[in-house]
Amino acid sequence: MPFTISPGVVTKEIDLTTIVPEMSMTDGAIAGPFKWGPTFDVITVSNESELSSRFGKPNAATYKTWFTASSYLAYSGNLKVVRASGTDANNAAMSTALQVKNDEHYENTYDPDMGGSQVTTAGAFIAKYPGDLGNSLRVSMCGATHANTNTDGTLNSNTDVALTGTMLWTVSNSTLTGTNTLFTTELNVGDVIFVDSQYLTITTVTSATVCIAKGWTANLNAGSPAAGVRKKRSGFGEPASQMMMTAGCSANGVTITGHANTQFDTQFTVGDLFKFEGTNEERKITGTITATSMTVTEPFTLAAAANTYSRRWEYADAFDSEPTTSAHCARNNGKYDEIHVVVVDEDGEFTGANNTVMETYSGSVAAGAKGEDGQSIYYKDLVNRMSKNLRWMDHHADGDTVATWMGGTTSWGGAASGTFNANGVIVSGSLTGGTAGTAATAGNIQTAMDEFKNVEQVDVTLLMTADADKATAIHAINNIAEYRKDCVAFISPTQANVVNNAGSEVDDVIAFRNSMPSSSYAVLDSGWKYMYDKYNDVYRYVPLNGDVAGTCAYTDQARDPFWSPAGIDRGNIRNAIKLPFNPNKTQRDNLYKNGINPITAMPGSGILLFGDKTLLAKPSAFDRINVRRLFILLEKSIAAMANSFLFEFNDEFTRSRFTATVEPFLRDIQGRGGVQDFAVVCDGGNNPPDVVDRNEFRGDIYIKPSRSINFIQLQFVAVRSGVEFEEIIGR
Repeated sequence: MPFTISPGVVTKEIDLTTIVPEMSMTDGAIAGPFKWGPTFDVITVSNESELSSRFGKPNAATYKTWFTASSYLAYSGNLKVVRASGTDANNAAMSTALQVKNDEHYENTYDPDMGGSQVTTAGAFIAKYPGDLGNSLRVSMCGATHANTNTDGTLNSNTDVALTGTMLWTVSNSTLTGTNTLFTTELNVGDVIFVDSQYLTITTVTSATVCIAKGWTANLNAGSPAAGVRKKRSGFGEPASQMMMTAGCSANGVTITGHANTQFDTQFTVGDLFKFEGTNEERKITGTITATSMTVTEPFTLAAAANTYSRRWEYADAFDSEPTTSAHCARNNGKYDEIHVVVVDEDGEFTGANNTVMETYSGSVAAGAKGEDGQSIYYKDLVNRMSKNLRWMDHHADGDTVATWMGGTTSWGGAASGTFNANGVIVSGSLTGGTAGTAATAGNIQTAMDEFKNVEQVDVTLLMTADADKATAIHAINNIAEYRKDCVAFISPTQANVVNNAGSEVDDVIAFRNSMPSSSYAVLDSGWKYMYDKYNDVYRYVPLNGDVAGTCAYTDQARDPFWSPAGIDRGNIRNAIKLPFNPNKTQRDNLYKNGINPITAMPGSGILLFGDKTLLAKPSAFDRINVRRLFILLEKSIAAMANSFLFEFNDEFTRSRFTATVEPFLRDIQGRGGVQDFAVVCDGGNNPPDVVDRNEFRGDIYIKPSRSINFIQLQFVAVRSGVEFEEIIGR
C-alpha cells in the first residue's frame, strides 16, 4: 500500500468495469475522381447534398464514382471519400497568368507562407482545390471608406475631411492651385472636394500644390482662395451628393449619358449598382465606362433626363455596414484598414444560381490585426482559416501599391499603426485557368484508395470500388481489405460485361470473377443499374457495388451486421430504373455457384440483392457475408477491449477478468441471433509458463455462427380422408 509516515488514511481506485464496446460496422468508403474537393485526403460526408457541396456535381468524367457514392448515401449517412486526380490538374486563380500545378495534391502547398513553390505569378486568391469547377468562382474586395472616423473606427457623423491650406481653380486648364496644401497626401484620383460652394473631382494629383480637376463651370476667384473639404469616399456606396453633375437615359435604354463634366470612369467600377434618384431604378454597370457614358445589364424602364444619381458596390447588401478602421488599428493609431471580401458563384456551378454569394469576410489589411476575441482578422488569415473554396496567395496590386493608390502610407500587409489606402478601392476578378487535367488513372485511384489502408487512422468497414478495373479491384481486395482484416470490399463487373452485351453477360461476369482472388473480405455483384441523373437531366448506367454496400449498412440499422443483407426485407436496391442485365433463374444459379451475388428485378418486389456470398472459393462459413461481418464485429470489439489488458500481469486474476468481460458481450450477440453457441478459454491451459515468459497472453474464443437460409424446400403431401396425420408424419 502507499507509504505514509504519520497516521492517516490513504485511498486509491482500481477500475474493474471494463466492457467490450460494440464497434461501428457502417463506415463506408470510396475513392475515385470528383470535380472538386481536397485530393488524396479523407473527407466524411453524410448525405448527397453534402457530397455535391464538398466534391462538386457529377459530370461525364466523374458520374460513375459520384453516383456509386450517392447510391450508398441513400442507405446510410456515413461515407468517407477520397478524391483522386491526375497530376496535371490546375487550380483556378484570380490572375489569369497564375496557374498552379497539383503536383503535391495538397491545397496547402500553394500558400506562399507554406512553401508554395508551384506559384508562377502572384495573384490575390487561388481556388482551394484543383479542377475547372474553380472557374465558377469570383472574388470582390471593397476597401475602407475615406472619411472622418471616431477613435473606435466607426464613421463620424461629419464625414467631410478638412483639407490643409487654401486653393483656387481655373476652368480653362482645369488646374487647381494650392497654397500650403498637401495634395499628394490628402487627395487621390476620384476624390470629390467642396470648395467655395463648388464640387470638383480630382483627375490628377501633380504635386502638393497642383491638381487637375473637373467640376462646375465657374472659376474660383483667384483673389480669394478658399479652404476646401474632401467629401466621404467609399467603395461601399456613395450618395448623390458625391456624384458629379447629372445623368440621363432613354426609356428601355441600357446606356447612361452623363453631363459634360461627369466622371464616370473615375467614380464607377464595372459591377457597381447605378441608381437614378428621380425614378428610383437601379441597374448593374457592365461594359466600357468612359467619363460621360456607360452601359447597364438590363434596360431602364423609365426615361431620365438630367437626373441625380448614386452608386453602390454590387455586393453591399451582403454586409451590414461599410468597412472603415478596425478597433485594433484605431488603438494603434492606424487608419483605413478594414476590408470586405465576398466569394461569389459566378456561373452557378456550386449553388445552381448565377452570381450567388457563397462566403463573406470582414477583416483587415493590416498584418497582425486581431478581433475582440483575440483571433486574427487579417484578411489573409480569415480566408485561409474559414473559406471552403479559396486560399490566399498575395496582396492584389490595386491594394498593395501605394504609388498607385495614394490613400495612405502603408501597403496591404503593413503594421496596424499605418494609414492604409482608403480611396474607395474595389478589386474584383473571376478565377480562371482551373483545369481538371487528364482523367485519373487506375494508379491515381489506387493511390487515393491507399488513404484507407491505415487501420489506426481511418475506420472503414464497407469499401466500394465504383467502376474499378480488374487491377484496381484486386488492389482493393489484397491491399486494403485483406491487409486491414476489418472491412469488406464491394466490387461490380465492368460495364462492358453487362451493358449492351446481350447473351454474353454470364460468361463475361464469370470470367471477371475468375480474375479476382479468393477472399472472404470481398463481395462481387452481378452488374449495373440504370438511374436518373437529376443534375444533368440524363439517365446513367452506374455500378451496383454502392448499393450492395448500402444494403449492408441498412441491415446494420434494421437488424445487426451478422444478418444477411439479401432478400425482400433488406436487399432492396434503391433509385434504380431498370437493370441492363436481369439474370433469370438459370443464370442466377450459374452466377451463384461461382460466388457472384445476383441482383434481379422481381415483379411486385422491386430490384433485389439475391445472394449473400463472399469471394471465398473454398467451402466455409466465411463464404457468407453475414458470417464474415459477424467475425469482423467480434474481432474489432474484443480487440479494442483487450487493449486495456496490455501491461497487466498474466495471472489467474487477469485471465478470469478477461473471460468475465468477453462472455457477457458474446451472450448479448447470441441473444440477438448472431451466434448459436460460444466458449471462451483463457486459463493456465492456453497460458502455460513459456507463454507467460514470452510476455504473451492468450484468449481462445470459439464461435458457432448463425447461418442464413439460402435454400428452402417445401414438401406438400396429399393424404386420403380418414387418415390421421400422425400416421403419415410418423410422430
